[in-house]
Amino acid sequence: MNRQDSIRARINRDWDGAPYYAQAEAWLGFFWSPEKPVLKYFKRLDLSRTIELACGHGRHAAQCLDRVGEITLVDVNESNIAHCRQRFAGDARVRYVVNNGHDLADCDTGAHTSLYCYDAMVHFELLDVFDYIREMHRVLVPGGLALLHVSNNMQNPGGFYQQNDRWRNFGSVDVVRHVADRLDMPCIAHEVFDWGGTPKVDGLVLLERRP
Repeated sequence: MNRQDSIRARINRDWDGAPYYAQAEAWLGFFWSPEKPVLKYFKRLDLSRTIELACGHGRHAAQCLDRVGEITLVDVNESNIAHCRQRFAGDARVRYVVNNGHDLADCDTGAHTSLYCYDAMVHFELLDVFDYIREMHRVLVPGGLALLHVSNNMQNPGGFYQQNDRWRNFGSVDVVRHVADRLDMPCIAHEVFDWGGTPKVDGLVLLERRP
């Protein structure tokens, strides 16, 4: 196991059945309230066949399930997917994928209209973010959109994410925008914002899959 794989595995274990998920059910307002900045971007997604990356226990999927044609819930932890299977049992619109933490191998090529990732990618290793953006280009239809909640924490390069404020991994909205452009997923909108009193530590990027 190389260093990148080892660090990814440590991060993944932190979110395997974590008590955080039950608490986070009450923290949805930032993403789903019309008064907050995120919902206006989400409304631009075509939800005919969407993907939620790093779905956890499904709290965000539950907010949009009535609007989707099909949703694929992806998570690296089997326990999280098991929870979602129970939560959404009997709903034929929901598919489930346990992945490896840096690709979307079980998602069909060129078949998905959108992807979103909330409350999770802020903790990812930057190299894994890049891997996922490359995969988004593969799985999305031309013109498909990806809405990503990413870290804008430029402190502590080379450190481990738990050492950082709000557990934000090393990252940058501008670096993500640059790399996404080179991967034919140009950024068409972005915002930087505060989180939990920490200024400008988070960001949103809306990426479009080039034909």
